[in-house]
Amino acid sequence: MSASSTVTISRNGKRSLTTFFGLFLGALYLPTALLMVFAFNDSTTQSWPPVGFTTHWFSDAANDSELLQSLVNSLKVGAVVAVAATVIGLCVSYPLARRRFWLRSPVSALVLSPLVVPPVVLGVAILMMIRKGPNLAIPLTGLHTTDLLGLTAVVVGHTVLALPFTILLLMPRIASIDRNLEEAAHDLGASGPVTFRRVMLPLITPAIFSAFLIAFVISIDEVVVASFVTEDQQTLPMFLYASLRFPDKTAVVLPVAFLLIVVSFAIALLATVIRVRGDRRVTAS
Repeated sequence: MSASSTVTISRNGKRSLTTFFGLFLGALYLPTALLMVFAFNDSTTQSWPPVGFTTHWFSDAANDSELLQSLVNSLKVGAVVAVAATVIGLCVSYPLARRRFWLRSPVSALVLSPLVVPPVVLGVAILMMIRKGPNLAIPLTGLHTTDLLGLTAVVVGHTVLALPFTILLLMPRIASIDRNLEEAAHDLGASGPVTFRRVMLPLITPAIFSAFLIAFVISIDEVVVASFVTEDQQTLPMFLYASLRFPDKTAVVLPVAFLLIVVSFAIALLATVIRVRGDRRVTAS
């Protein structure tokens, strides 16, 4: 590394940056830590210090039919979104990483734009498209608004939100693979689909799994877009948000939020491990 690309930091400056980073992480994750503590609080009133330790709120949550239905809805939506976003992301990432065409930059900007578009804007846009469907240039023939609003609309919105993340995971992995491997396969008589299936796919499989898991987590945690288009079919985050308005339901909601945080963190960690192992495998090859 050249001297021009290094940054010199004094000992006190390094300590200051480390302290600031620690305080930042503390402020960022302190609410989450408190929520996890209150999930075991033996009181319907959330105050500090906790009254006692209990796990009966978890059993109450497990017996709540409305909560369980919202969980099933979220799992269905998350699974479909994960598959759709990963497949579309792979189809988009491969030509962006391996081909050069004159619309490459606009296409890249378009598929990554959900990263900078507020989810509330996306939710309003999807709602307006569904409400005004019969008046669009391409009419939604035979479909009523009530047919489109619901989990189907949530899948569309969540797929749009998750797509940029799958692309950002897949495209660097595809681009890092030596092009000579594809050329060698072509020289040996392999067609394009065979080359992709026998050469590229095994090398990018870890990235595909990682993208799938991240898309699932994004969908299972999203509430803004879903709040515009679900109508009477609530997802789990929507149920949790709505329940906070009722003090008697708060104690039952906290264990569910605790489990959601743990599961999301575990899935994100698993996706990271898979991605890192995939990086090492591609580097070794």
